[in-house]
Amino acid sequence: MRRGCFSILAGIALNLATGEISLAADMAVKSPPALVGAPWSWTGLYIGVNAGGSIGRNTTNNNFIVPGLGSLPESYTVSPAGFVGGGQIGYNWQFSPNWLFGVEGDFQGTSQKETASTGSGALVTTQKEDWFATARARFGYTNSDWLWYVTGGGAWGDIKQDFALVISPGVAVAGSVSNSSTNSGWTVGGGVETHLWGNWTAKAEYLYLDLGSGPSGSFVDAIGDTLTITSKIHDHTVRAGVNYKFN
Repeated sequence: MRRGCFSILAGIALNLATGEISLAADMAVKSPPALVGAPWSWTGLYIGVNAGGSIGRNTTNNNFIVPGLGSLPESYTVSPAGFVGGGQIGYNWQFSPNWLFGVEGDFQGTSQKETASTGSGALVTTQKEDWFATARARFGYTNSDWLWYVTGGGAWGDIKQDFALVISPGVAVAGSVSNSSTNSGWTVGGGVETHLWGNWTAKAEYLYLDLGSGPSGSFVDAIGDTLTITSKIHDHTVRAGVNYKFN
């Protein structure tokens, strides 16, 4: 009787042990939970290209000095507009963890050009901008895939101006002068950038450039009048671009 009971108890214990081992084995081979992908990091070196448009709002001041009459000042605005396109390179540091500081440099070729005349039509001015470049800091806020930023720094641009004094519009030129210069100044702006896929991002950006006084012109016409021309060079640029960030 005792042997029978012992055999029954031993069988039950063996079945329980076998079940626990089987359950443990089943638990061991279960697939681990899927890993959540690491958030996008903006930290790193990047290069990219961009394209857009730009328009200047350049106040131009003329001063006629006429013998016997004195000074005759006149002011008007020249707005050279055109396509801009170029490339940029920069580096970002993401910290704390939603803030970003970066540095960026870019170079743009432009087709900006306009010809304008004074209210009297006596002076015809053509302004052209062949290129500009900037070196800027960027500071922004990110929520992983999106970045909003402000930017500012130094700016440089190549400005050309042609001035012609006409006796009457389209009839005869009484005097002309052409000047060019590489101007330096400053720029501020802002933009938004987003992670697309892999290492690629896309951005849209606005920049305001102040390039100081443009190349001035001065000449004496055939009857002894002296004409001096000065311009203030300002640009409004809107552009979109893509960047590739290196790991």
